[in-house]
Amino acid sequence: MKVHFIRSGERRYSVRIVRAEGPALVMDPAPGFDPDLPHDMVHFVVEAALGLKTGVFGQIAAGGNAGSFRVEAADGALSAKERQRAVRKQVVKGAKLVKSQGREGELSELAAFLFDVDWRSQSRPDSAAQRAALGEAERTRRSLSTDERARIDAARPRVLERFERLSKAWRALRVGEALVLEWPSGEIL
Repeated sequence: MKVHFIRSGERRYSVRIVRAEGPALVMDPAPGFDPDLPHDMVHFVVEAALGLKTGVFGQIAAGGNAGSFRVEAADGALSAKERQRAVRKQVVKGAKLVKSQGREGELSELAAFLFDVDWRSQSRPDSAAQRAALGEAERTRRSLSTDERARIDAARPRVLERFERLSKAWRALRVGEALVLEWPSGEIL
């Protein structure tokens, strides 16, 4: 699965996903633009590093839409009837996967927040907002099970290194350009 993180405006991005099976999916605009590392890219890295199968990208790889992606309208490979069928199938499969995600969906959100705060605290100057985020991160960390904390701690060096590498590539993009990643390896294509 190829995930395209597209800088679609000065302060805007979109995500396009091409899978081996099924139509391409898009989310445009995508939430959480950041000039250093957009929100969905944080999720991509964290879910891959933790091996989450029912986070956002695991659900999509399994044939769903994670509740927020839609079948690409410009997919010329599909007739109107095939497109309608594909949309219905995505909605049904996506809803089923969202319902079945269990703790992994929540862990994806919590871990993405923790890693994001950790990475930004190393690269951004001290501020009231950063101190507040660190306090919230500590409360969030305490809410995790011992196993979840250990899993996050083990992935920390790999996640922070990937954030740094992807952030450099993301910042170098001009409007209209994309950073394409392979799921789940995280390799830049």
